[in-house]
Amino acid sequence: MRSTLLASCLCALAIWHVAAQNPGPRFTPSATCMEVHRKILDKIRNGQLAEAEAALSGALTSKEVDGDLSCLWVTLDNMATVIGFSGRFAEAEVLAERSLSIMDRFYPLDDPARFRPLHLLWSVQIQQGKRGKAQRTFRSMQSVRLDEPQDQARLYSATAAHWQAEGQPKEAEMAYSKALSAWTELGLGETADAAAMLVGLGAVQLSQGRYLEAGKALDRALSIVQSAKDAVPLDLINVRVTRAGLYARQGKWQAASEDLGAVISLADRDARLDSAQRKLILANLAHFLRKAHRAKEARSIEARAATIHAPESTRVVDVSELVDNGNARRK
Repeated sequence: MRSTLLASCLCALAIWHVAAQNPGPRFTPSATCMEVHRKILDKIRNGQLAEAEAALSGALTSKEVDGDLSCLWVTLDNMATVIGFSGRFAEAEVLAERSLSIMDRFYPLDDPARFRPLHLLWSVQIQQGKRGKAQRTFRSMQSVRLDEPQDQARLYSATAAHWQAEGQPKEAEMAYSKALSAWTELGLGETADAAAMLVGLGAVQLSQGRYLEAGKALDRALSIVQSAKDAVPLDLINVRVTRAGLYARQGKWQAASEDLGAVISLADRDARLDSAQRKLILANLAHFLRKAHRAKEARSIEARAATIHAPESTRVVDVSELVDNGNARRK
């Protein structure tokens, strides 16, 4: 779940996986609501995001859901999850906030049921560079009682990303390592969640110029998302965009172009990314193509990027700092 483009940089797309919600025990949803969400959860688990979104849209317009708060909050939360997985973080944030505003009426602030909706909200906020909001949501997450081992692993991952955003790579790397160990102990070391942690770890190592270690982490993440049943297109985009950043730092422009070219093909086919993200990826791809002496292809990509109108206020989480910091250390 990224800013002004710097020519030698690119954005990193990521959203930490959040399990879609079932209605909680404090509510008594109708049998119709339970059946709808059972089918929706199956679609999300199978990566059928377009089908899940269509089903959720239909549910939100139905009288059964709109008039039943016990069903409405979970419908909004699941819709936010699906839209977040599609890369539309601003839309996901609005839906997640609406869902949590309903939960606030019924759940204490430390209730474990609030953790995953808060985690989702934090994820989409940090993807948009909304650090102030993300920090407040992170503090809310820290105040929740954690009953599920997976939630503790997710808190480790959020802590790692928090330190990463604060420019504390040592602390971030330690937290990512804890998160990976937690996923492995739960038998979930080959899931999309674990792959997201490897991408974060690789980005931290890349920012420190530790290219060999970063490459190993990103290659492992790519292997996982190519076979994980719970992976969605954004997971693969996340890995390839970050690895393209690694190749760019090493001056491997052809390899960087190939990774970003695969990202564009995947986004065109399966993911509905925000316009700012798509425009930035295209602009970086054009730059890499020029570096690889493929000017004709670069001009075609630049023309395509010019047709995309992205709002100025949209901030794309950017790995540009990774390239810039590396150049500064070499001077």
